[in-house]
Amino acid sequence: MKMSPPEIKPARIEIVPMIDTIFFLLVFFMITSLSMVSLNAKRISLPESETSRPAPKHQVVLTAARDGALFLDKDRCTEAQMLTSLRGRVQTDPTLTVLINCDKELPASRFLRLFDLAKQADAASVTIATLPRNLEARRP
Repeated sequence: MKMSPPEIKPARIEIVPMIDTIFFLLVFFMITSLSMVSLNAKRISLPESETSRPAPKHQVVLTAARDGALFLDKDRCTEAQMLTSLRGRVQTDPTLTVLINCDKELPASRFLRLFDLAKQADAASVTIATLPRNLEARRP
């Protein structure tokens, strides 16, 4: 009995599974990149401003929380510790921007104290953290 040779089918590349895989990877990397955004400060309730801008890249954050606690980036500290650490960072990087993050419920004197600490450390640039005000809601 003679057997016929098996039929050889031409090779095919299936595109649909590759597209599904690429979309899955795209979504995975998008979600991962969103979780990689670093927040260097403690969350507080910020005041609103019409001239609000994104935070600079090289920065150190001074935070005064509603309960009066002080933070340098995310580390709780006293005024003396804050000034010492801030001076060291400013000397290391003279282009460092100091971002003042002060809860809107605190008195202005608390904000002024943080601003004074930034100036004592010889910071070249000091900015104030605010939230953008919704301009559409204010229009008549």
